[in-house]
Amino acid sequence: MIRTLTLLALSLATPAMADEITIRHGFGKTQVDPDKVTRIVSVGYHEQDFLYALGLAPVGVHEWFGGHPYATWPWAEAARHAAGATPEVQNGFEIDVEWVWGLEPDLILATFSSMDERTYAQLSDIAPVIGPPGAHQTWGGPWEDELQLIAQATGREAEAETVIARIDGKIEAAVAAHPEFAGLSGTAAYFGNGQITGYRSMDGANRLLSRFGIATPQAFDDMAAGGDRFQVSPERFDIFDLDVVLWLIETPARQAMEALPSWQNTRAAQEGRAIWAGKDMMGAMSFQSPLSIEWALEPLTRALSAAVDGNPATEFVLSP
Repeated sequence: MIRTLTLLALSLATPAMADEITIRHGFGKTQVDPDKVTRIVSVGYHEQDFLYALGLAPVGVHEWFGGHPYATWPWAEAARHAAGATPEVQNGFEIDVEWVWGLEPDLILATFSSMDERTYAQLSDIAPVIGPPGAHQTWGGPWEDELQLIAQATGREAEAETVIARIDGKIEAAVAAHPEFAGLSGTAAYFGNGQITGYRSMDGANRLLSRFGIATPQAFDDMAAGGDRFQVSPERFDIFDLDVVLWLIETPARQAMEALPSWQNTRAAQEGRAIWAGKDMMGAMSFQSPLSIEWALEPLTRALSAAVDGNPATEFVLSP
């Protein structure tokens, strides 16, 4: 009788197991049944944008920066409303495992996260966990790969391809309209706390610039030394004296930077080759999500056009 019941249980379990798929990511392999995913918690810093782009409503998200309601920036607010999402928000840099457990998720997303192996194991005891795209360094996966990974886990592959095609089409149209960008040198950078921060070529903002043919110097990858960024003193603005630089800083930092002789003496300063991002563009270029890229593309293209002409009188202000 026990043998019969065991065989019956196994036979009943087989169809459910057959519905599971194996998803490979940076922390290994995870089994997920996309049809049973109903409660999604994002512990990374921008995954909510990807979920909203797919029409999905997470029950929990992780605040990165900005302080917006539901950790949602302006470019994603309409999509959040459309998805009917009012997620709980975890603040703080580290992942709060107890907070995740309390939300009773059936899928945990950490595709853009500083998660370590220990935290991954703890989260995996709660629900299936999807880490970053496996073929790339931390923080270095293209947004398309990340969207496809999330779509695979949630059964939204067709929606993901539609989003990718739409945004790629807009980028390609902008590139075609501005052939003068091709072959220029440029990068995204940050200034704060008395230091200049540069980013490797595979940083999200630099990857977007590369679509226009604007190349980050190879030296930046060397200086990052396997990480995602490097820092130098304000005496080294010469490293950033390129055809165009996208400064991811707000007004107070810009004012402090422009007062420095080491910046004033650069060709970039004298010819107006800087783009000053402002708060929202700084956020969009940091998030590098499908929604933030789509929102930022038109003003960024206009700002690039004004900056690369070498005429400081044609500055295009990105605001707020």
